[in-house]
Amino acid sequence: MLFQLKASDMQLTLSDKLLTIRECSGLDDFEKCLALQRDIWQFSDLDITPLRMYIISARCGGFTFGAFDETNELIGFAHALPMVEGIKLYYYSHMLAVRRDYQNSGLGRYLKLAQRDRALPNGVPLIVWTFDPLQSRNAYFNFEKLGVVTNSYKVNYYGSHSTSTLHAGLDTDRLFVYWWIASQRVANRISGKRQQPQPNGPTIQIPDDIQMIKEKDIELAREWQLRVRQQFQELFQQGYYCVGFRRIAGGLGEYLFGEDWQEDED
Repeated sequence: MLFQLKASDMQLTLSDKLLTIRECSGLDDFEKCLALQRDIWQFSDLDITPLRMYIISARCGGFTFGAFDETNELIGFAHALPMVEGIKLYYYSHMLAVRRDYQNSGLGRYLKLAQRDRALPNGVPLIVWTFDPLQSRNAYFNFEKLGVVTNSYKVNYYGSHSTSTLHAGLDTDRLFVYWWIASQRVANRISGKRQQPQPNGPTIQIPDDIQMIKEKDIELAREWQLRVRQQFQELFQQGYYCVGFRRIAGGLGEYLFGEDWQEDED
């Protein structure tokens, strides 16, 4: 795999194709982001993040990084917004999308690293986003490849009326995760250094493939969601942080908890 820095762009070779990660600009780039949203999440236009949002966020300090092939076709993108709480500034990573034939290729990781590379020189130490806690692949990516932590669970965050077939049947529960991009923890993860001895705290199990369960038995999928929701809420109320994720036997994954999210930094 080739990864080179060229001017303000990143170039890498994935699946024997040369890709360039660069900041999206102009209507043509943003129109491609809309098309990729429709393809991946199968949204109706009601739920698509609209063209004007990309334009406005870029004007207000946000940014969208796109991965383009040699024909300028969009393979994936990551869209971030500036966020302010009190006097604290951070970025909200609103959306990460990768075309189906490039999923599991590592492209999502490079798009997140592009966001990190933008935030650090701007003096912004934190990037936040949400994901479905029942999605084991995303859990492994976020915790073990990037090094996020969380103590925040949002119940039915986007409501129950999403037009995406991927969201159908369940509430849109989300983990609100924190990526402290200047921390040693994150440096360890993105360099491939594994966690020091796993936390001895509680764990929460999830199925490896919730989508398959939804297709076969939606009531069982709902039972999983309610159980996982209750467990996360209880552990967060007790002061625990979710700090890791691992795959275990029996078609299951397991979230790991600790009392201090920086406990594996040494």
